[in-house]
Amino acid sequence: MTTPIRQSLLALAIAAASGPLFADVTQNQAETMLAQASPVQSASEVAQVEQALVAASQPEPIDIGLQIEEQIDNWETSGKGQVFKRRSEAGSLFYVTAQAAVMQGPDSRDWGNAREMAYKEATLKAQAKYLEYLGTNVTASSASKLFDDQSQMPSFSAEELRSSNNLIALLDKAVLLAGAKLDSALQEMGMDPSEFKAAPKEKRATLFQRSVRESVTTTATHSLTGVIPVKTFEAYDGEGNHVVAVAIVASNKFRQFVADVARSKGDIAAKPEKASTQPLSTLLRNDKMALLNEFGIRRMYDQSGYPVLISFGQSSNPYRGKDFQRKADQRELSYAAAKSGAYANFAYLFKSTGTSKDISSKEMKKKVEGVVRAEGTSVEEGEETTVEFIRAINREVSVRGKVNNLTGTRELFRWTAKHPMYGHEINGVVYMWHPVSEQRARELKNFKPARQAAKPQHKQAQQHSSGSSQSRDLMSADDF
Repeated sequence: MTTPIRQSLLALAIAAASGPLFADVTQNQAETMLAQASPVQSASEVAQVEQALVAASQPEPIDIGLQIEEQIDNWETSGKGQVFKRRSEAGSLFYVTAQAAVMQGPDSRDWGNAREMAYKEATLKAQAKYLEYLGTNVTASSASKLFDDQSQMPSFSAEELRSSNNLIALLDKAVLLAGAKLDSALQEMGMDPSEFKAAPKEKRATLFQRSVRESVTTTATHSLTGVIPVKTFEAYDGEGNHVVAVAIVASNKFRQFVADVARSKGDIAAKPEKASTQPLSTLLRNDKMALLNEFGIRRMYDQSGYPVLISFGQSSNPYRGKDFQRKADQRELSYAAAKSGAYANFAYLFKSTGTSKDISSKEMKKKVEGVVRAEGTSVEEGEETTVEFIRAINREVSVRGKVNNLTGTRELFRWTAKHPMYGHEINGVVYMWHPVSEQRARELKNFKPARQAAKPQHKQAQQHSSGSSQSRDLMSADDF
């Protein structure tokens, strides 16, 4: 008979396994309670309690997709993101987020690069939402079918069944004898003869079918110039799974700024009220771990209030060995890849076009088939019913960016950091476009030396003596 103590303990163990209400009750405490309980118990009671205790000790799986959604929601409701969200709802700008899972686990040497590509995928997904917002072409079709014809039941003809006569019987015996010898030979080689036996003859025919299907194609092609990422997110669990998310923003005001920068040749006015309190290089260098989460391009303001474009690029060093030369070579390649990514950000920002195409179809189908199987002269008939849902999706998002004569852009600094969780070496670069830097670059590029009158040369008598020499001080540090 179940005692009240045993009932309470059983309920406690089950509750601990099913929710956080009893999270403060540890497994050791529960086992102590079990030891102090009445010894009068059934075997089923013991099994139930033990199963509940085991379940209570297992951590609940984390849904990182929901976890990152919670991050985004917190940013949109209590962080700086609430301004983007509010203005988006008011219609003064476009704001959207999208997420993507990292395709490889942290055990892979290319995990860092897989993480970077996940950010690119999330950005493309967000851009696709923007393209569809600007205008989408939609083509849809649907159809249903109802078919019933019981006369379609298949059958075998006498010739197909090889009607039995003396010659056929003799041939059958020869085949059986040869088959037996073949089976013996296969067994001697350690192979299963049944794997080589021919399947019985079979015929199928549809007797009844009911189905409904729909196909939808959506396409959108528009400019992505001036669309910029403003925030990135990341979530992970204890199993090595990672999900990243990106928030992008588009507005006529910012697109006008990008157009002005492209035409300005560096003639952009400063906004002193926006001035940074410290050099941007110092601000960005101070926290390498924060650089791990920076992807894409941002507009910032320097100490004088000039608007600048900061482009972040990063790549992972896949080499994990101890060979210094190989590590250095792979690091340099990693920096080169990061540089390409940083330059690509400028191309996407200044002039880019995107296309989103989505083809999806779905079908619900119920089918009854008549089936007839023949093995020798034995024939078996029957019916098989299947009900299935079929869905097919083909989604593609492509973006092409281009910028000509990008002037005044330079590497602000490069950095290397170990990922805090898995130790992967991540190498990154930070590139900056500055209006004053563009003006100086154009001055250098367009420089033409002034012509001066030639001075008369006077020959000096050669002197042969010992001594030393050095070049003249023709330039000073003030020239640079």
